[in-house]
Amino acid sequence: MANLAFERQKLSGWGRYPAELCNVFEPENPSHISCLLKSGNEPSYISRGLGRSYGDAALNHEGGVIRSTHLHRFLSFDREKALLECEAGASFQEIIQRFLPEGYFLPVTPGTKFVSVGGAIAADVHGKNHHRDG
Repeated sequence: MANLAFERQKLSGWGRYPAELCNVFEPENPSHISCLLKSGNEPSYISRGLGRSYGDAALNHEGGVIRSTHLHRFLSFDREKALLECEAGASFQEIIQRFLPEGYFLPVTPGTKFVSVGGAIAADVHGKNHHRDG
């Protein structure tokens, strides 16, 4: 059974406003998320990565926040297609550190490497070449 403990924390985005008191859960694997959602401990949950969103996108005032920082494993990598499958909590920094020495780099990156893959997808993050590479 998953540990459903949480820590009450004041959270904000990168802009540091607003700041909200939230109940933060840090699941260790995807099955823990399922247990957490089924538990009914919180009336609502929101997913959160590294907290680099400018506004309040990953805040849930007095509610549940599922931080994905422990869900950062690389699941597979197809070298021929340069296609990485990873968990949502994997950061661009982790990906760059692991794959740049082998000659691979992300086709689109934001202005910081301190974002999670899940957060980048959720926020529709784009880089300087988004007009060409999406």
